[in-house]
Amino acid sequence: MSATTFSPRSGLTWTVLRLHRGSIWLWALYVAVTAGLLLWAWGPGTSGLGIIGVCSPKVATGCVAEGDTAGAYHYVLQFTDVLVSFLPAAAAVYAGGTLIGQELERGTAQLMWTQSVSPVRWLTTKLVLPALLLVAGTGVLVLLRRAVAAQTPHLTDNQWFTGSPGALSPVVMAMPLLGLACGALAALLKRRALTSAVIGLVLTVALGTLVGLVRSRLWPTETVFGSVEHGYPGFVGEVVSEGAVTGSGAHVADPMCGGDRACLVDHNVTGFYTEGHPPSHFWPLQLVETGLVLALTAAVVALTYRTLRKRVAV
Repeated sequence: MSATTFSPRSGLTWTVLRLHRGSIWLWALYVAVTAGLLLWAWGPGTSGLGIIGVCSPKVATGCVAEGDTAGAYHYVLQFTDVLVSFLPAAAAVYAGGTLIGQELERGTAQLMWTQSVSPVRWLTTKLVLPALLLVAGTGVLVLLRRAVAAQTPHLTDNQWFTGSPGALSPVVMAMPLLGLACGALAALLKRRALTSAVIGLVLTVALGTLVGLVRSRLWPTETVFGSVEHGYPGFVGEVVSEGAVTGSGAHVADPMCGGDRACLVDHNVTGFYTEGHPPSHFWPLQLVETGLVLALTAAVVALTYRTLRKRVAV
């Protein structure tokens, strides 16, 4: 592959940029609006907060905000976190529909392949250019979101185990790439824009759900114990499981005896446990999850190129 494949001056790259300039402007507008909301939260939004209580990393809800901007601050962060969470789905629909599926359905991609552009080079350019834009845009949003959280890290909105952990981590940058790959695979399999968009969306949601199901097990958990007298131990962080401890040390479901000692004795309960991830597990969990998402993306991309070669050979 030539060194100029991704240069703005090379024919294919320039063609892709011009063909999808509307989508590029829409993406730039999305990043600008979301970044503007986060900048407001970082500046005026934070300065208008009135912190009530004692903010402590050992207390999950040790402090709350009740200042002039508290309500708007809360909704802005919720809104931006939701916007970011929809990016993988949007990338899948775009790739399956407009980016690749539409060209395959109309036959313009096949026409290009008969010219000086090989199918592999065509697909590579189609994937790399939006991937670079996605990484650049989401990278800016992650940095801004982390800057907001750094100013009031112990508010519920900014604690990863009570808010949206992905919005604060590189997972935000990796998940849209998975959506992009899923959309591309669906487009090459179906060659119909609408059908490919739907299948790409479904595949992205399925893989995202799978990652979510194993997320809490991506790093070893910590377990703390409490006595029968004091009940469950205090635990700040993401709770994975909790229950009762028997005389043999086994972890069982809580028999819900309350303070009934006879009930506790009948069930051989000698204490209680809580298993989960403390605040210090944020980066290990997020980095492993990011690696998992990137591995899935690489697998889908490899399958996409294999499908392309089969389609071209037919």
